[in-house]
Amino acid sequence: MSGRPSSPDGRVTHPVPDLHPLPVPAPPAVGIVPGGTWTTVAGTQVGVAQGDIKGNKKLRDDVAVLVAPGVAAALTTTSSAAAAPCRWTRARVPGPVHAVVVNAGNANAATGAQGHRDTAATAAAAAAVLGCPADQVLVCSTGVIGVPMPMQRLLPAVERAAGHLSADGHHLARAILTTDLVEKEVCVELDGVTVAGVAKGSGMIHPGMATMLAFLVTDAQVEAPVLQALLADAVDRSFHCITVDGDASTNDTVIVQATGQGRPCPEGSEAHAALAQALFAACRHLARAIARDGEGATTLVECVLHGTADDATARAAARAVLRSPLVKSAVHGRDPNWGRVVGALGAAGVQGLDHLDLDLCGIPVLRDGQPVAWDEAAASAALQAPEVRFTARVPGPGLGVAWGCDLSADYVSINADYRS
Repeated sequence: MSGRPSSPDGRVTHPVPDLHPLPVPAPPAVGIVPGGTWTTVAGTQVGVAQGDIKGNKKLRDDVAVLVAPGVAAALTTTSSAAAAPCRWTRARVPGPVHAVVVNAGNANAATGAQGHRDTAATAAAAAAVLGCPADQVLVCSTGVIGVPMPMQRLLPAVERAAGHLSADGHHLARAILTTDLVEKEVCVELDGVTVAGVAKGSGMIHPGMATMLAFLVTDAQVEAPVLQALLADAVDRSFHCITVDGDASTNDTVIVQATGQGRPCPEGSEAHAALAQALFAACRHLARAIARDGEGATTLVECVLHGTADDATARAAARAVLRSPLVKSAVHGRDPNWGRVVGALGAAGVQGLDHLDLDLCGIPVLRDGQPVAWDEAAASAALQAPEVRFTARVPGPGLGVAWGCDLSADYVSINADYRS
């Protein structure tokens, strides 16, 4: 006998499924500072300048210098084609850092030995103005790959930015954009610890650090190796959980600087826990903003997966769902075709799908591997919202959350004309 209940005529029946929506993890509990940005944190300064780095004569701020003397941690792309600035930065963290130089319009990637010389010269130019060692200046670039850096325009812009540290984080957030439509910035507070950040990213988004850049800063007193461990954990649960198009960049970088002008955060203390929570909250906010601003996107999509062997497996599977062009296209067409989610989970090798529970925008569509009665019109209407969610559950203790966006014809248009 199967052990399943039977009807009076002897036919096997299924138990009545629980049609309550699956649970959704609450966001981290922190205070958002209204209007807060990178320079809200004590001990920070920013300078921006127009460098015409892309060389299209469309003058805009495209070079920035972020000054926050203290220590820093960073994660950079795992791409074997990592850009010269990524290699310069990863060789100097965790450790003492005075400033970061960033430019938009040119990635300085696939530029050979000259690219490495140009990166060193960029750091040296900023250091000479700031009065610090060049090894304490990190460098980031974003833009077109395979084009030599226009040093005759970059270096004067770096010197101007470093010499006039009068901008604020809002100017910084604008200066680092490429195909982004909106600035991405946040400032959070928790138990006397402040963390702020800005980011750029819209396309070529499928980070594996660890074209996205994120710059965070905190006033916490924290040792560099401790800060590195906190950043790695926060990135695993935020930037590593987003996807726009499944393409990792040559330049992905996340940097966090600590000025030490705030609360001491030794390991094992309540302040250390507050720093961890605040850093994750800031990373999560910026990661979601990048997914929301995906090239051509109209909808932010969240996927929550309960189950699998552990959290890392669950996060990878959730992101695999949002990487699927079929899932992304269905969201764009407001088609509640939840079978595409099942297909993506199966393609990702998720185990236990015979017992899968699945909700589409909070509407149960599958319980214990069995379809249930559902309102397709209501689900289609729910997909009209600017933010939608798939929630799935399989056996296992893991929990993963990922963020992505829909796929529109505009994505193709933007990338077909990227260098125009």
